[in-house]
Amino acid sequence: MNDVIEITEEEAKAALGVYLSLVDRNRCVFRIQLANGSAAMLSPVIQSGPPIDPEVIEQVEDFKKAFMSDAVKITPDDIDDQGVDIK
Repeated sequence: MNDVIEITEEEAKAALGVYLSLVDRNRCVFRIQLANGSAAMLSPVIQSGPPIDPEVIEQVEDFKKAFMSDAVKITPDDIDDQGVDIK
């Protein structure tokens, strides 16, 4: 990763697309100095794995709902005084 590059708020506003591209492609990190004296960072975030297709997420949620609705419901009457399932 490269050193932190300092830019002004005006520079960031004028060419945000360029800075985002640099962050994405070159793993650049920018420190944006704001007009009020504070600062913000524009940096890449390491993703732990590849993105998951929304269709796959939907299928998993559908499976979970179906599984949970078919699951056996255990009531306190189904458990003895030792906490053991007796049925």
